[in-house]
Amino acid sequence: MAAAAALGIGPALVLMYVAISPFTYPKTDKAFFEDRKLFLLFAVGMVAGVVLFSSYTWFPWSSLVVAAGYAIVLELVKLIIINLPRFQRKLDSVFYGTAFGIGLGATFGFGLAFYTLTLAVDPGIADYALIAVFTVQQVLLHCGTGATIGEGVVRGYPFEFLAQAIGVNLAFQLLMLPVYGADYPLGYATLIGATALVAVYCWFMIKRRLPALISQAVKQYRL
Repeated sequence: MAAAAALGIGPALVLMYVAISPFTYPKTDKAFFEDRKLFLLFAVGMVAGVVLFSSYTWFPWSSLVVAAGYAIVLELVKLIIINLPRFQRKLDSVFYGTAFGIGLGATFGFGLAFYTLTLAVDPGIADYALIAVFTVQQVLLHCGTGATIGEGVVRGYPFEFLAQAIGVNLAFQLLMLPVYGADYPLGYATLIGATALVAVYCWFMIKRRLPALISQAVKQYRL
């Protein structure tokens, strides 16, 4: 459990710092979000991740239907929380969406690591390395799609951005099907592809889309 917690929670905390710290003190004169709300949404995301992963274990991971269903469900949960009236059309909602996604990814990754380790017989270094990839994938995926849905809520187009988030999640799930189905050597190639997908998309959201949204708001409203 300690190893699973380190593999799931550790990358989430690092990514939270990388994604959020440029938009608060001391790197900016004005914080663009409330710390209390940010960590509350992070905690809510962690609870959601536990519940969603617990239900995930009841289904075959290599099923196309399960992959598509969970791609939709995971992003709908984000939208339901971040699109509450108190968050609509408010600039800080993009940060709360990001935090919620990172929290969800942290505990979903923790559950994935713990579940896989309990099934493994005498896991070695290679097993831990593969599980670490799985957990980092989850944190990157849900950070990126959480930021996407948060941006949609800010801009007033939640369902259009929801479709984008579902598309990314679905592409990831489909790439992971050979991995979960132990279809090797194809699984090695799709594992690399899935990891690259979520890494590039998360980078795009937190290093391109998020700063662009803030810059636009600063210019428009002179924040």
